Amino acid sequence: MDIAYVLFSPKGRIGPRDFLRGLILLTGASIIVQVAATFLSPTFNFVQPFLAWAYVCVIGKRLHDAGLTAWLVLVIWLVSVVVGSVVINLLIPVLAPKAYETITQIQGIAISGDFEGMMKALEVHGPEVERQSALPKLISLLVNAGLFALIGGKLKSDPNPNTHGPATGPGKLS
Repeated sequence: MDIAYVLFSPKGRIGPRDFLRGLILLTGASIIVQVAATFLSPTFNFVQPFLAWAYVCVIGKRLHDAGLTAWLVLVIWLVSVVVGSVVINLLIPVLAPKAYETITQIQGIAISGDFEGMMKALEVHGPEVERQSALPKLISLLVNAGLFALIGGKLKSDPNPNTHGPATGPGKLS
């Protein structure tokens, strides 16, 4: 597996095996970056756009292998955002009740129209809420990675060369 090709080039095709390998690498890197940004320094978030691009490349090439357009990544991304939001919103009250309470108080300030008070509350309590809600966010990340794996793993490879490159599969370098 050529890691640079799999993770950073949007062109071409990859089979299910390289797709899953790339997805595992990206998910591991995403976990490390998320934990580092939460517990060490928010500056680690500068890596997020590169990881997002790599996810687009890996998923896009898998779509290419199935003979589909990589623009479907946008649909997958939208579903991922919705699923992630639902998972986080369901898990924060259960796994991080103090964070949920603080978020509810900050929302109350925002609803009252006190924008300055809301910004001050976010400044004071934001890092604490981030730390307390780390586990639900990690679970959300893993749920989305599982969703990506399910989608990419279920796609049937086009057995013939297509506009995106030669066929992948058994006996071929995928």
